[in-house]
Amino acid sequence: MFLDEATISVLGGYGGKGCVSYRREKYVPRGGPNGGDGGDGGNVILIADENTDTLSDYASDKRFGAPKGKMGLGKNMNGRGGEDLLLKVPPGTVVTGENGEHLADLSVNGQKVVIAHGGKGGFGNSHFKSSVRQKPDFAELGEPGEEKIIKLELKLVADVGIIGYPSVGKSTLISVISSAKPKIADYPFTTLVPNLGVVDVEDRSYIVCDVPGLIEGASEGKGLGDKFLRHIERCGILIHLLDVSRALEGTEVNAEKLKEDYDAIRSELEAYSPTLSKKKEFVILNKIDLIAGNSDSIETELKKLGIDIFMSISSATREGTDLLTKKIHPVVLEEREKRVPVKEDAGKIPTLKPLDDSNKMGAYQIEKQSDGSIIVSGKRLEQFTVMTDFSKEGAIQRFRDVLERIGLKQTLENEIGESEIDVFIGGIKVDSFI
Repeated sequence: MFLDEATISVLGGYGGKGCVSYRREKYVPRGGPNGGDGGDGGNVILIADENTDTLSDYASDKRFGAPKGKMGLGKNMNGRGGEDLLLKVPPGTVVTGENGEHLADLSVNGQKVVIAHGGKGGFGNSHFKSSVRQKPDFAELGEPGEEKIIKLELKLVADVGIIGYPSVGKSTLISVISSAKPKIADYPFTTLVPNLGVVDVEDRSYIVCDVPGLIEGASEGKGLGDKFLRHIERCGILIHLLDVSRALEGTEVNAEKLKEDYDAIRSELEAYSPTLSKKKEFVILNKIDLIAGNSDSIETELKKLGIDIFMSISSATREGTDLLTKKIHPVVLEEREKRVPVKEDAGKIPTLKPLDDSNKMGAYQIEKQSDGSIIVSGKRLEQFTVMTDFSKEGAIQRFRDVLERIGLKQTLENEIGESEIDVFIGGIKVDSFI
């Protein structure tokens, strides 16, 4: 099943909880804390894989979570980190967030991006030993993994895109110049999904894409074309097929009718995307077997009307098809070089980061809500709060110490006064612990 759009939920693995443990050895009467740290949760990573060309893996499964980190153990043994979850998508997949923000564009095979981070593992109690806290009775909780709802949109990466009205011979052409086996029949909209084919020329190859036929109004949602116009945005060049049979009037070909067809398709491309209208295009006259191969006069008339015919062919009889693949081959390779991005830091996996990525505890904002409650936000402060085990008195005291050190405790006390006001740090209610 071909699927070129999917909306899924991704969840980074939870971090493992830190361990509360003490040395228990013979002849060691005052064994100190030796609780290990929890392991970090796994990340959710999207990777472009050329061995897949559809998003059908995400048709039924809509939620994907990376493994959790393991809990820390005694004897200062840290928990194992969760494995990263790799989600394969076809090259050409564009990733957007729930609010439509652009997150990633995986256009090259092997490109990766961390789409949801795993949570940080909590520190064990050995981490909190000090001269004034010699027997800490608490450890940190694991941080929850990052959760996102993302939209995957596939834009096929092909060297050549074949466009035109329905039934102009696009599927027949791709079937004779490549090993693709599209459905071919004598009625409109035979092609319901894009077809990809590999064309071999002079020990080199390139990819051809045949999209469902376009009609007037396709860019506004008419027909099937609006669903697949995105796939030719990535093509290096376009082959625009004009069908002689659509302009036959008895035994004569009406060049004006072919120009109308050409202009209609060009208008749809321009209405959908300025990028499409600027792509290199080769106009091909197809089905010349219907006029006994006599295409010179038609080409001349079309040139007077402003349309330069690159070649005249017959996909059904294969007349001119081999020559076509050879003539466009150098142009295809030239355009391919322009489209392949320069790989920098190939060994690194890009990580999606928010604009405000401060990891300082003192980087926070205080906002008073209409109901009187107070919400404090700050990346590091929220992480610290969600990892605090408020069931332990030692952890609560550490929480207060940190808030006092960054000046937040005094600020909140002045704001609250004697009133009973709900205070949240991130999503955690903390007014009873200040």
